[in-house]
Amino acid sequence: MSDREIASAVLGCVGGAANVVANSLCMTRLRITVANPMAINRISLDLVDGVLGTATRGTNGVEVVFGPKAVRGIFNEFSRLTGVSGDVDPQAGVRTHRSNLHVHISPGRRKSYVAQADAHEERTAKAASADDTLDLTRLLEDDIEDEVDEPEAEKPARRLLVINGPNLNMLGIREPALYGKEDYAALLELCKEAAKNAGFVDCRCFQSNHEGAIVDEIQDAFGIFDGLVINPGAYTHTSVAILDAVKAIGIPTIEVHISKVEEREDFRQVSYIRQACLETITGLGIEGYRVAINHMAEHLGL
Repeated sequence: MSDREIASAVLGCVGGAANVVANSLCMTRLRITVANPMAINRISLDLVDGVLGTATRGTNGVEVVFGPKAVRGIFNEFSRLTGVSGDVDPQAGVRTHRSNLHVHISPGRRKSYVAQADAHEERTAKAASADDTLDLTRLLEDDIEDEVDEPEAEKPARRLLVINGPNLNMLGIREPALYGKEDYAALLELCKEAAKNAGFVDCRCFQSNHEGAIVDEIQDAFGIFDGLVINPGAYTHTSVAILDAVKAIGIPTIEVHISKVEEREDFRQVSYIRQACLETITGLGIEGYRVAINHMAEHLGL
């Protein structure tokens, strides 16, 4: 297979270009960070031509091990296919100390790896068998040594979803004395900026005036997003369906309200969504979203 064909096969095994957040080259490895690690098909990945083994890297990362001569071409083609500009690790080839990565050697690749290890380590290795898998793993880990404790220090890639309910698209027009003069575009800009600064790799903002659309968006977040910040608007006080959707997906959730709802009409004192939330933030204007995003980042360990 050509480098491009191998890169394409690897891409298919990790959920396609839409699932790739970042990729980089480090010595013998193609490092890939994905949005949804559940989309990685490790069995198929092991069978891709040229793959010597795989290693888990953090919560959302996988490392695909190739020979030192083959990996650069594959990395270049993978970057072209994904459109994600990859980086070459400045530590590549610099020996520090033994890697803490746990490496899985692909079935059927052990013998070929030994041959490469012979040349790379300038020593003779016995033909691989089921009995010397541990020795091969050690050879492979020596070959892919990394920065000191980097796998433990690396923060997980987290994605945030912000949902706004009915009439929040009318910010700046709707009762500015209560909701402020900033418009919805300003709210979106704030959320994106706050999420990036808090360490999230992605922040999707969604708004709808329709209850069913909000329920659909919450359900679609399952397995994709790690945290949810939600202002259901008027549905806060009426929607059991939105509550049930949030409880169903089990994603950490924070409730936000721009106004100080606890000082408003009696019917606004009821919040169904609150039963599924870590906390509720009210009365801070759109800055309440920044507070919620920072609190969510802390909760997720960012």
